[in-house]
Amino acid sequence: MNASDALIKTLVANGLEVIFANPGTSEMHLVASIDNNPEIRPVLGLFEGVVTGAADGYARMAEKSAANLLHLGPGLGNGFANIHNAKKARSPMLNIVGDHATYHLKHNAPLTSDLDNLAKSASDWVGRATSSNDLCDLGNTAWQKANAFPGQIATLIVPADSAWGNFKSKIPAPLEQLNPDPIDESLVKKSCEILQKDNSMLFIGGRFLNEECVTLAAKISSKTGCRLVTDTFVSRIRRGEGLPIIEQVPYFAESATEFLKDTSGIVFIGSRPPVSFFAYPDKESFLTPISTEILNLSTPEQDGYKALRALVDESDGKEIIESLIQSKIEDMPTTGDLNVNNLGLLIANLMPEESIVSDEAATSSFLVTPQALKAKPHDWLTLTGGSIGQGLPLAVGAAIARPDRPVITLHGDGGAMYTNQALWSQARENLNITNIIFANNSYEILKIELSRVGAIKTGKRADSMLSLENPEINWVELSRSMGVPCYQPRTVEDFRKVFSSSVDEPGPSTIVVNL
Repeated sequence: MNASDALIKTLVANGLEVIFANPGTSEMHLVASIDNNPEIRPVLGLFEGVVTGAADGYARMAEKSAANLLHLGPGLGNGFANIHNAKKARSPMLNIVGDHATYHLKHNAPLTSDLDNLAKSASDWVGRATSSNDLCDLGNTAWQKANAFPGQIATLIVPADSAWGNFKSKIPAPLEQLNPDPIDESLVKKSCEILQKDNSMLFIGGRFLNEECVTLAAKISSKTGCRLVTDTFVSRIRRGEGLPIIEQVPYFAESATEFLKDTSGIVFIGSRPPVSFFAYPDKESFLTPISTEILNLSTPEQDGYKALRALVDESDGKEIIESLIQSKIEDMPTTGDLNVNNLGLLIANLMPEESIVSDEAATSSFLVTPQALKAKPHDWLTLTGGSIGQGLPLAVGAAIARPDRPVITLHGDGGAMYTNQALWSQARENLNITNIIFANNSYEILKIELSRVGAIKTGKRADSMLSLENPEINWVELSRSMGVPCYQPRTVEDFRKVFSSSVDEPGPSTIVVNL
């Protein structure tokens, strides 16, 4: 067999099931090998940012890596933003990037680039095949590195002649999985002492926000009286009616400073002290008060599950007090005009249990997403790395990982335009995704930031760089052109009808909410 076929078989043996792809000429032997191995599901993305964003969503819900098939340095570069988001989410991701044949590189053909250094800037591990014979061993290592707890970005560079050459060895057995690092158990008692202080905080994040972990954290809080807190943007959090309430650090630095004010001590599990998203003139970047006692019981790479269990034992936490359990929504609007004040209540009431939400609602999220806390139990995925254009492709990957669950995308119109090609992939794969686009025809968050950074007085030319008007984007036509039905409800009654049918029926749909 040729080496590309051997590589795919090696990755299948490791557990690979899905490849998100935007290939080119250098990857044609890999494309043929994917076709020869029916265990693999290939998913085409019309832009590399869709490919990498979908792989992130898949990893968050499948809790293992997919693979991305990308074309040379420009292909990897096009996917960089959502690789960045995945890295911040600590999602396992394996990028397979084709390169020119080794003997062709010296000619500096038009698509030649500094691929290795580009890959290093976005990856935790980079490997380059030097022949057909080392490709499978590198594939094994790439899978192991990508899936090392809690997740890493691994990039395997495959020169074309390494892929098409003959593979003469035996396909190697998968490598041992790299598990979480152990915690320092001597810190457990001190952590418990901090949490028993007045106005203390247990700060959990990373992979430790599933239902088991938030339940353990709530038992600790119930016994010690500490607050339960997580990051502003999280990879995946389990929340909803009947589940423990986890506070999130506010986005704006001044609000976060007020939120953290007078905190006596913080114990971190799977996260680190919060910092301001950006620097602002005459404002601090580090948000935790200097007087706060800080203890890192578990880094994201350590065994946070064991840390939480140890704290439960040390604190003798057995039950969860009622005030820590999320209540359900009592009322839902039935009539009237649709707006941001009632939209969150509608979504929360109408969301099916076990929904998956991909949230890149931007400024609309300030009014909509807090109300959805009271929805039936669900998983919430957010923009961990801050690079917009994640929400639509993230939903693609989440839906492929969990086809048994409805996926809901909440997206600002500006960010959605970065990767609107994801709609085409949603239609092609017939995924149950309901995309809600908040259309305010502007980069509204930047209008807020323009004043917050203390910029000089601006006029029409500055405004034009933050506006999506002239021409206005027609989301109905755009969505339908990619095979996704689109609706534009104006009233509560219309939204209830459209949303309910969208989440229940197979295939994707788009709902545009004009603000």
